[in-house]
Amino acid sequence: MPTPTCCRTLLAHGPSAEVARCTCGHIHLSLGPMTIRMDEDTLHAVWHTMGDALRALSRAPERTAEPVTAGGWKQ
Repeated sequence: MPTPTCCRTLLAHGPSAEVARCTCGHIHLSLGPMTIRMDEDTLHAVWHTMGDALRALSRAPERTAEPVTAGGWKQ
């Protein structure tokens, strides 16, 4: 019996990223040649984290890079 084929629906497209929803329920975030597959809750979490980073960049003056300490990020 053949495996069902997934189909993606494009949700958003920009100059450096694209987001699509798959019929299997995954969200596909494509950044250039790389695609990250995640569930919808993870997409929301990534959105909030990116927003936090943009707010921090907008209020902090540019300075010399400092080493990044281990945070709560999991691989």
